[in-house]
Amino acid sequence: MQKSAYVPFFHVGRLERYNSYQQKNPNLSWLDVITHVNIGLDQAHYSNVQLIDNPSELTVLVNKYRQLSDGYEPKDLETIDQRFNPDGLKLRHYARVAFEKMCEDALAEGISLKAVSAYRSFSYQQEVYNRYKTQDKTEEEYQAIRDKVSARAGHSEHQTGLAVDINDLEESFADTPEAKWLADNAYKYGFILRYPKGKELITGYNYEPWHFRYLGRKLAADVSKSGLTYDEYYARFLLSR
Repeated sequence: MQKSAYVPFFHVGRLERYNSYQQKNPNLSWLDVITHVNIGLDQAHYSNVQLIDNPSELTVLVNKYRQLSDGYEPKDLETIDQRFNPDGLKLRHYARVAFEKMCEDALAEGISLKAVSAYRSFSYQQEVYNRYKTQDKTEEEYQAIRDKVSARAGHSEHQTGLAVDINDLEESFADTPEAKWLADNAYKYGFILRYPKGKELITGYNYEPWHFRYLGRKLAADVSKSGLTYDEYYARFLLSR
């Protein structure tokens, strides 16, 4: 694997993992092999979990391998303007300002956007995740189903105060004028579609055309232009060695 050493995000300490993953996935390019292993995809979800030490940074990555502490709550949470938020939902300051500006500009074009979910505490996310538990399924069976559509507590971007669900929570939202407007314009306001279609194996979640993550305009534009998920982009360009 000598050539891979020239990839900037190649980590020497992961060479054995790269080789093992490539043997199991021979159709992947070495670029993707290195990216996937850097994300952690060579291991089962929720294994080898790392506690996030920079939860307040705008670049923070939260996924099934990176966990926020149960006590983390952003200090700059603010209630979104009620015009775009019927339920008193909150986002961090810069995300709130950007979201409101995006909603105002969209409305000027006849597009109505509203937040239907934003900041969630650790305990509330725990409630959301466990909401559909029944006695006819084991914990493992429940997790196998629920993990595709909901994050376990500590692993939800909503706890960062930088994620917002917009208008609807159904995949059919993708076919609406609102979703198409967001797909074309959200990055201009600092938001990216976090769980895109066709990237389920990377993100670990079903396609969510309603879930947007604030990164700031520069980074959101870079991620959008790259065509990568934020997991992939982070693993290639933001993950420290």
